[in-house]
Amino acid sequence: MNSTSNSTISAYWVSSLASSFAPTPSAGSLAAIATDLLSASSPSSTYPTPSNAPFYHLHRERVCSLVSDSVAAVAVPFLIYWAMSGLFMLIDALDLRSLDRYRIHEPDEAKTKNRVGKVQVIRAVLVQQALQTALGLYWLDDDEPTHGPFRDHASAIATYATRLARVVRFLLMSSSSIKPTSPIIADSAHWLYWWGVPMAQFICAAFVLDGWQYGWHRYFHVNKFLYRHVHSIHHRLYVPYAFGALYNHPLEGFVLDSLGALIAEKAVGLSTRQAIFFFALSTAKTVDDHCGYSLPFDPFQRLFANNADYHDLHHQIAGLKYNFSQPYFIHFDRVFGTRMTRDQLEAKKKRRVHPESKVNGPKELDARPSSERNGMALKEE
Repeated sequence: MNSTSNSTISAYWVSSLASSFAPTPSAGSLAAIATDLLSASSPSSTYPTPSNAPFYHLHRERVCSLVSDSVAAVAVPFLIYWAMSGLFMLIDALDLRSLDRYRIHEPDEAKTKNRVGKVQVIRAVLVQQALQTALGLYWLDDDEPTHGPFRDHASAIATYATRLARVVRFLLMSSSSIKPTSPIIADSAHWLYWWGVPMAQFICAAFVLDGWQYGWHRYFHVNKFLYRHVHSIHHRLYVPYAFGALYNHPLEGFVLDSLGALIAEKAVGLSTRQAIFFFALSTAKTVDDHCGYSLPFDPFQRLFANNADYHDLHHQIAGLKYNFSQPYFIHFDRVFGTRMTRDQLEAKKKRRVHPESKVNGPKELDARPSSERNGMALKEE
């Protein structure tokens, strides 16, 4: 890059930083800030332009040139749902012996214990995804270019630096030694803007979604009418599998999954592009939680205690009143005393002394094909 280009870029950074410090800065203060900034560190590392922004930043109007970002936010989860489901279906079809030890259930159990056929599951999932798409298109808007992909990042980072310097001065009880242009403040502002705040937003969104789903999920079990007529549909899958993750009554799918994700997005102020990632990740996590495998190399199952094995316990007759948390964490189960481990489930099964009881009666062991048993899921008394 020639010297003229360097001078132009430097002037842009300096003016952006200076404009955030005071409403009506004097010429002398602007000159002082410019001198401090250029001597503190290189502009390319402190206040990056889109040319050296983090890898995830796409400096273009649309993530995908074919559709708007709001359309992508509802299309990407749909594609990920069926792509991941297809992968696990392929694993099942290949019947690899090396993966048998990672199965949570024996292959025949899905045929003998599930109370709904796969064609019905696919139809119900497509209905929910159609409703989910309609709601998403109504709810979501594309980011304004000047507030999204083309926002003034340099000015935004300068604002972070100014506020961060004030906080540090307050904590250290110092009046002038810490400046917004100090290297440590400038670098910290850069990290907060590109990494710290976005990560905090995603974590908060996950907690909001978890809280919403825990409350409603548990209520769908506690309320006998809602369980019998709505939530029991999902529990027809005694042995979960990947593409059955969104097999629900339309009302449940709307309230728990679709509305819950949009409320989490709005509550923490995610941009539409952030929403694309959040919705896609939540969808992938949900599919993985129903995959039927406890895989040691699965990142979701290694990073999260709320995984396929954890959620599978909830689908068992003895675990219906436990493990309501989904899809990310298990904190709400811990706080409200509804967490169950695999050992606790097995211990509960061993305590059953009446094989004809409602908890472990003949219906649970009914081996007729699903197509002949399209009945309601069992509920533990």
